[in-house]
Amino acid sequence: MSQESTKAVQESMQKRLNDLIPIETSLNAETISQLGSYMVQACRELYDFITRLYTDIYNNPAEYGLLIDDKETRDRALGFLGFVWEGIPDGELMSDSVVWIPNFNKNQHKGVEKLFSKTPFSGRQRLNFLERCGLFIEETKDGAYVTNIEYPNMFLPLQKLRQAAKKNYAGSNVYFNCEFRLIANPKYQPTLSDIVYNRTSPEMKDLLFKIDSYAKSKKFKTECRVKECIYYKYKGKRVFNIRVRRHEVHIEIGIGDLDRINRMEKIYSDGLMNFIKRNMNYCRNCFPHHGGGVPVTFFNKQVRICGGGAFLYIKNPTLGQFDYITQAINFGCDVIAPPWKKIERI
Repeated sequence: MSQESTKAVQESMQKRLNDLIPIETSLNAETISQLGSYMVQACRELYDFITRLYTDIYNNPAEYGLLIDDKETRDRALGFLGFVWEGIPDGELMSDSVVWIPNFNKNQHKGVEKLFSKTPFSGRQRLNFLERCGLFIEETKDGAYVTNIEYPNMFLPLQKLRQAAKKNYAGSNVYFNCEFRLIANPKYQPTLSDIVYNRTSPEMKDLLFKIDSYAKSKKFKTECRVKECIYYKYKGKRVFNIRVRRHEVHIEIGIGDLDRINRMEKIYSDGLMNFIKRNMNYCRNCFPHHGGGVPVTFFNKQVRICGGGAFLYIKNPTLGQFDYITQAINFGCDVIAPPWKKIERI
C-alpha cells in the first residue's frame, strides 16, 4: 500500500475521530438522568466500539483489506462505516445483543451494499475483517445475524441514533458522531460549543462566542444539520454560518444580489465596503465544473464568483474583524428585510 493511499485512509479516520462528541459531553448529567443506567452503559459500549474501529482502521489499514493503490481506497474504508452506521441499525433488533438483517446476500440497502462494493475482496473476507473489533456476522440462507462479543449491548443505542437521524436529520451526519443527546431528545441540535470544543484556540473561541452572542441579541435562530457547521437564520432565512473543519474556522455571510450591493455602496462605510471586496467569494477555479465562476459586475468591475449568489468567505477570522463581520451580517439582514428609507436616499 503506497504512502498516498495510507494517508488518504488515515486522514479520513482521523477526521471521524476528531468529530466524535466527547463522551462526557454527550453523556452529561442531564442526559444520564434521562436515559437511565442500562442505556448509558450501552452508549458507552457503542462509543468504545466506534473509537476502537476508527483507530484500528487508522493504524492497520492493511488488516481491513485496504491494500489496493487506486482512487477508491478511501471509499473502501468508508464502506465499513456505512455498514456499521446504516446497514446494522436498519436491521431488526432481535434482542439487545443480536441484530437480524434479512436477505443479507441480496440486500440492496446502501449500508450493506457499501460493504461489498468497490472491493477486490469477497464479502466474506470483508466481514472477517470486522472481527478484529469483536463484530461477528453469521450468514444464513435467509439473512445474517450480527453480534458483538466484546460490546454486546451497542446495538440498541446504534438503532436509536439512526432512527432519530432519519426522522429529524435527513441527509445529516450528526448521529455519526455518537451524539447520545439525540437519544434523550431526538430533536436535539448541536450548539456552537459542540463544534469548537477541541478544535480552535482560546482566542478564536472568544471571537466565535462573541459573534454568537451578537446574533442571539438580534433574535437569530440557529440550525445545525452537520456537526461541523452552525447556521444562523433571520426571519426564517439563513444569513451566515460558522464552520470548523480540521482546526480551521470559516465564516460565510450571505449578502444577496450584487446589483443591490452596488447601489448600497453609498450608504455603508468605506471600511465595510473594502471588507466585502476583500472577502467576496471570487471563483479561483476551485472546482472544474464551476466553469470559471459566474461573471458579474461588482463595484464597476467585471469579476467571477462561485455559484449564483454572493457571499463573503472569511477564513480564520480575527478579533480585529469583529465589527466588520457584524456589519456584514447586518448587511445580509437588510437584504432579507430591506431598509427602504435608506434605499430611497440613493
